[in-house]
Parts: sequence; structure tokens; C-alpha cells
Amino acid sequence: MAKMTNALKDLDRLAGESYSKARIFFQTGKYDEALIAYGKAEEAWKKIAELLFEKGKEKRGKEFLEKSQEARSCTGMALFKLGKYTEALKIVDAVLEFKPDSSTEWSNRGFVLSALDRNEDALEAYEKALSLDPESPKILTSKGIVYFRMGIPEKALETFDKALAAEPKQASDWACKLPRFSFFSRNKAPVMKPDNAETWYWKGNIFLELGEKEKALEAYKTALESDPEHLDSLLFGGDLLCEFSEYKEAFKCYVRALNLSPGNEAAKQGKEFCETKINEQ
Repeated sequence: MAKMTNALKDLDRLAGESYSKARIFFQTGKYDEALIAYGKAEEAWKKIAELLFEKGKEKRGKEFLEKSQEARSCTGMALFKLGKYTEALKIVDAVLEFKPDSSTEWSNRGFVLSALDRNEDALEAYEKALSLDPESPKILTSKGIVYFRMGIPEKALETFDKALAAEPKQASDWACKLPRFSFFSRNKAPVMKPDNAETWYWKGNIFLELGEKEKALEAYKTALESDPEHLDSLLFGGDLLCEFSEYKEAFKCYVRALNLSPGNEAAKQGKEFCETKINEQ
């Protein structure tokens, strides 16, 4: 008995260490390494579950089986990040068989289906996710992005507004933080607010698509108030500031973008363009 207990502890330690490494790999964009580490965690926790089931310890076995499925879900998202969408979908669907009432897994299915250009199917997946978690800002934003890609801007805006009005229930929806600074001189003093930059960024894209450039600029500005390091908002906001001849403010956006993404060609060209215009003034 003691020997088995020690073996289970060793397996659990291996799984925990692998899972922690995988999360770091994933967060730093090392998705191949994350894929391998998540796989090790999944297999170790699955082995523990099997051993416990053999000993008739159903409750404990199910706990470790759930951990195994969580690692498997993360494997699917690593595959998604690597652009292996068909493989990712297989993983997501397998996890959904185990957890059919998980709003997270239905949302993951929406991500993958949207990447596969199966937008109608993606909407169905997000609808299912929202039936389980009706006011998730993250899921609502993802659904709005699909409407945008389908060329239905009115529905997209409506959905983004619902996302912005929703109160996050958990850290995975979005975390509150205090902006350190802003790139737009006309900003009011920053205040504590939720990090909903992605939603505002997509609202800006819709306004831009509709030709409402002032509203688009305001949306990108709000995104940057929420997250000063939101790269796409810096780039799109900088481009619009150039159109409004606000070259000094645009210059700040491009400089910050280059600090975040050295070698970014769009930021480099924007910075050089602003330098030329500023020197002409």
C-alpha cells in the first residue's frame, strides 16, 4: 500500500510540474513545448485515475480524471495556437464528451470553428456556451467577432455592448487593473476599470468598417486606457491619428508598438512617417 501511495505521489508531482511548465510555455508563446508538457501532465493524471479506479476509489479517481481532461483541453488550445485547427477540434470534441456542460469547452469549440471559417457552427457553439454562462464578457466578445467576420456589424456591435455591460464573474473573463499611462493626450485621468481592451478594439474595427473614424479612434483609445500594451489598438489608433494629423500622438503609439514588437514593419513605417511629418511642421 505504501509503495502504491508513493507511486501516486510521484506521478502527481510529475503531472503538476509538467502542467506548470506547460502554462509558462503557453503564456510565452512556446506552443510546441507547451503541447509536450500538457501531454505529460495528461498521461500522468490519467494513469493515477486508472490506478485509483482499479482500487475501487471512484471519487478520487474521477478527480484525477478531471485533471487529465483539463490538461487535454489545454493541449487542444496549444494545437489551436499552432494553427492545427482540425486536430484541435478533435481534442475539443473529445473533452466535450467528458464535460458536455462546460461553457469554457463550448467556447473553445467556437474559437476553433471560427478559425476553420465555419462561422455558423461557431455561433451555435457560442450560443451553447452562453446558455451555460449567459453574461460572460469573454464569450460575448468572441461571438461578436464572429458576427463581424460574417459581415453583420449591427449584431456585432450589439453583442460587444452586451459584453461591456456584463459584470465579469471570474478572473478568466477579465481582470481589473490600473492603467499606467495613456498615449492619447485628450484622455481623462485613468481610473480602475476592467481589462476589456479586446472588446473595445473590435468595436473600433466595426466603426472603422462603417466609416465612423472618430468613433473608431475613441474605441481604440478606450482599449489602450484598459491595456496600454494592446498592440493592435496601438497600430490602428496610430494610423487614425495620422489621418487626423495628430502625428506626435501617433508617433508615441508606434514607438510603444515597436517596444512591444521589435521589427514590426507597420509600426516602423508609421514611426518614420510621423517623424517626417513632425519635422515638416
